[in-house]
Amino acid sequence: MFLETNIWNWVWPIVLGLLVGVLLAGRKNVDYSKIVRLKPEEFRQNMRKGQLIDIRTETQHDTRRISGSRNFPKMSAFQNLSKLRTDLAVFVYDETDSGLLRRFSKKLIRKGFVRVYCLQGGLKQWPFNLKEE
Repeated sequence: MFLETNIWNWVWPIVLGLLVGVLLAGRKNVDYSKIVRLKPEEFRQNMRKGQLIDIRTETQHDTRRISGSRNFPKMSAFQNLSKLRTDLAVFVYDETDSGLLRRFSKKLIRKGFVRVYCLQGGLKQWPFNLKEE
């Protein structure tokens, strides 16, 4: 009688349950308090203590930028993480305080970076001189 029932009626729920369990067990507890939003004055005072990253487009970066910043354009920002040192703080900015900036910062923390500092208000709120070409 048992062998006459369709095997998939009881195999699929077991496989699905195991898959969900594995996915939930693999999640890390991430401490997003390591992401700090700094006002332009604080950002400027401390940005030389770490890696300065501009996640705007290459054209925007070439036009005007904070001196000393490296450009990881929006779409390739996540692919360039291997070029950064995880043991140094990362100072990151965008044109505005955008969702991409928050996503990029969270990704850095999940990848094991010690501290991430974001420019509050983005480059639009930057009151200091910029390198322009």
